[in-house]
Amino acid sequence: MKIGDTILGALFAFLGAIVLWHVRTFPVIPGQKFGAALFPGVIAAGLLVCGILLSVRGLRQAGGGGRSIAFDDWARDPVVVVRFLSVPAGLLFYILTSDFLGFHIAASVTMLGWLLIFGVRLLPAVALAIGFPALMHLAFYKVLRVPLPWGLLEKVVFPS
Repeated sequence: MKIGDTILGALFAFLGAIVLWHVRTFPVIPGQKFGAALFPGVIAAGLLVCGILLSVRGLRQAGGGGRSIAFDDWARDPVVVVRFLSVPAGLLFYILTSDFLGFHIAASVTMLGWLLIFGVRLLPAVALAIGFPALMHLAFYKVLRVPLPWGLLEKVVFPS
């Protein structure tokens, strides 16, 4: 699939604008001239500017009558399209359910779905879907000290 510069630039500019809008709510770090919004804000501003420039370039080149979106042969294969669409669908599922279900359950279900859709056999897929989120938990929660949502497991792990 080939997407024209005008559309891609507009998407990048839109993403940069959304991030810029969101980082304005980040807290200021006491005693410092800059806060948590500095780095993502700089990246988002660059994304916004580059997106606008890419769109303008695409509009200038569109005078040749080229199509904005062109599909390759792979886009006509339903199995490949389902696999392709499973990635954003899995991410959306994780985003929407991770607070309620918790990291472990949401990540395991998402990963199991992806592994099965991409053709991994059931037993290895289940083992990976349980083991890899546990390994990720160790890396984020224990080593990096990034809290992950416990969700439904909170009462099991932290009984009252």
